[in-house]
Amino acid sequence: MARIRILYEKKGLFTFVNHLDLPVVMSRAAKRAGLRQEFTAGFSPHPRISLAPPLATGVEGSAEPADFWFDEWNEKSLFRWNARLPKGLKILKYAEITEEKVLAKSIDAALYSFAGARAALGAEAKEAVASEARRRGALYRCDFDGGVVTLAAGELERCGAGPLVKALIAAEIVAGWSELRIARLAVGRWDEESKSVLPLI
Repeated sequence: MARIRILYEKKGLFTFVNHLDLPVVMSRAAKRAGLRQEFTAGFSPHPRISLAPPLATGVEGSAEPADFWFDEWNEKSLFRWNARLPKGLKILKYAEITEEKVLAKSIDAALYSFAGARAALGAEAKEAVASEARRRGALYRCDFDGGVVTLAAGELERCGAGPLVKALIAAEIVAGWSELRIARLAVGRWDEESKSVLPLI
């Protein structure tokens, strides 16, 4: 049995697929690729999978981690699996994990970017996003460059894209989600020395 940690990207129209549907999509693709997954025990067994904190619908993910358990895994497995995934979903890299720690407990930070869908954001957008993250006790770092706000935040269950977009709406910077392009660029551990989010693989 191999515990495989992947980093995958979620782009384009696939960003509108609900986070809860991801295990089904990815497991079916794995099955079509000839990969056999480990199943949970109990009355309703399902493939054993561990995902990162949910990514809001419509938000791109550039390096989302997930753990899968397979009966066998080799160098060709990733190629076969990727070939069966739908457009907009792609596995970027993998590593075999030996630790018992649950994936969610290894994650304490994420890096987001906020850009205007039609026009560049102003510096006031940085203040609105940073203030909301700070209010939630989640602010690690917030930068603004070229009309793009980049936020490193913790407390991912309480400080995802939703509250931050609401803060931008409340500040009358945007009218709604359609005026923004949001991406989660990284998910992992906050490193205080480098002031960055370190990926898990």
